[in-house]
Amino acid sequence: MSAPRVLVTGATGLIGRHLAGPLARRGFEVVTQSRSGGDVTGDLLKDPEGVAERAGATHLIHLAWHDAPTARMTAPENLDWATASLRLLRAFAARGGKRAVMVGSCAEYDWTGAGRLSEDAPLKPATPYGAAKAGTGIAALGLAGSLGVSLVWARPFFIYGPGEPQGRLFGDILKGLAAGKTVDCTDGLQRRDFLHAADVAAALAHLLASDVEGPVNIGSGKAVEVREMIGTLARALDRGHLIRLGARPRPANDPALIEADVTRLASTGFRPEYSIESGIRAVLATEGVTA
Repeated sequence: MSAPRVLVTGATGLIGRHLAGPLARRGFEVVTQSRSGGDVTGDLLKDPEGVAERAGATHLIHLAWHDAPTARMTAPENLDWATASLRLLRAFAARGGKRAVMVGSCAEYDWTGAGRLSEDAPLKPATPYGAAKAGTGIAALGLAGSLGVSLVWARPFFIYGPGEPQGRLFGDILKGLAAGKTVDCTDGLQRRDFLHAADVAAALAHLLASDVEGPVNIGSGKAVEVREMIGTLARALDRGHLIRLGARPRPANDPALIEADVTRLASTGFRPEYSIESGIRAVLATEGVTA
């Protein structure tokens, strides 16, 4: 019996680059698609049907999305990716695909409430990015049964890891500290649920191999103050003197807490490998950055 074949889109991105190992350990044959190449050729925006046909996959992890370093949250291209993602799911099903994990975002949720968010919390996105993800998830979950696909809609919270693109908090601070530059930050009192990208990838592989369906949060389940994350990074590089907390104002209506309720994920037996400190040290080792 041949191994199940999984198509991974966005395979060279922040999360996707960590997926090959966890999937192979679960017995999957991995075929990849990304902007920079991969095993499957084709443009997902223009021809998702062609990508699905050439992949010939029984399983799917769909990560690809608009990732420009600026205006990612407000770019009109988010609508293009919503359409392309649903076309991909339909084409995957039409070619015999049976099991999929599609990746949404915690930005789908209403962030004006208590801050600890379960999968049944209200969806009230504050950005076009969050709205496009929420709309895609609602449509995909609503159509999965009629398409004959068993579907997980994963909602990662705050991800950090090696090779972060410009415009992301952790990566920008790391680049500044590594260059010996002073880094201006907010007061950092807001609490966020951070998870290393390798742990997010491992969770996606774990969910794909499970029989769970529907929305699933992916996070640590324990938010920390942003200044703790920044301070841990700065101390690891022995450059705490370069951090200026409070030098920048926090954005208007910045939520005090955004934390994942990970009860559904934990019930599957998944546990993250990295703590904040060990995760940061792993990033520094991968990036080759030392004190």
